[in-house]
Amino acid sequence: MKLTAVRMTKRGRVALYGDDEFLLSMHPDVFAASGLSVGSEVDGERLAGLAAEAELKKAKERAFSMLSGREYTSSQLRDRLARHVDPEAAGQAVERMEELGLVDDDGYAERYARELSERKHYGLLRIRQELRQKGLSAEQIEWAVSLLDADPQEQILEVLEKKYSAAPEDEAVKRRAYNALLRLGHRPSDVRRALARFCGAAEEF
Repeated sequence: MKLTAVRMTKRGRVALYGDDEFLLSMHPDVFAASGLSVGSEVDGERLAGLAAEAELKKAKERAFSMLSGREYTSSQLRDRLARHVDPEAAGQAVERMEELGLVDDDGYAERYARELSERKHYGLLRIRQELRQKGLSAEQIEWAVSLLDADPQEQILEVLEKKYSAAPEDEAVKRRAYNALLRLGHRPSDVRRALARFCGAAEEF
């Protein structure tokens, strides 16, 4: 098959036509590297290879754009890219981002676990849950959690002092505090012990 036309699209891509029928579009860099021009002979294998190159180029560009705005885990980035490009191209693009140091799951796990612990006062149960939702592996999660040095009792007491100062005098507030702290991922035994300290009473839950 001969290329019969090469045209720029409104989106800045190069569209190839063979026998006056649209074949595929690609990034100008991919087209320039191909050495093709009007009149060049192409077959199905060559077109498939060009399509794969074009898809990978698209995946990398989208990955760079996404990472310029926020941090992603490899799993998150792969899933987001796969909504717009071929899954294989998405996987290759993520591998390239990892090679460039733009995606670092270990570092992400460490930073995110610390943020959840220090800023949101989450307990280990909730932290593990949040990290799993980011697509991190069990090994990465446990490694990140092992680096935390927060004292659960102090975390809980800080939440009580900020949000539930009336707990010692109000049983309803005390119960709301207990349930809220469980939702934050603290162990029931830790919550009961901290509440007892805060309210100056024996454990009642």
